[in-house]
Amino acid sequence: PDGADTYRANAAALGTRFGELDDAYAAGLATCERRTVVTTHEAFGYLAQRYDLEQVGIAGVDPETEPSPARLREVGDLVRAEGVTTIFFETLASPKVAQTLASDLGVETAVLDPIEGLTDDAQDYFSIAQANLESLRVALSCS
Repeated sequence: PDGADTYRANAAALGTRFGELDDAYAAGLATCERRTVVTTHEAFGYLAQRYDLEQVGIAGVDPETEPSPARLREVGDLVRAEGVTTIFFETLASPKVAQTLASDLGVETAVLDPIEGLTDDAQDYFSIAQANLESLRVALSCS
């Protein structure tokens, strides 16, 4: 097709960028003191699996589901037992549950962006993924 050479070059460049991002995540998360990531819901399963993290969702898979008191207690016990210092919430979901639980437990909150609602022209997939990596590195005490 017309432009085939350009498409191939663009695909190769994009593949290189994804490879570099994967390398950054693998290296950046290799030496963390903790491996447990607590999130408002389980939206980061692929990321957790790929980089050997344990994802714990406060509300399970559905971000609109309110967690039960028993679930909040269970997550709180895990946060204390695992030494979790940060509970993550997402940009497109209400942070209230994460913020309340974090406040009750005396830990921080931070954003972990699922990159599903990109609206800012200044940001792209790679800049958000890099910001997520930095947030994870701080929360997990990576060296």
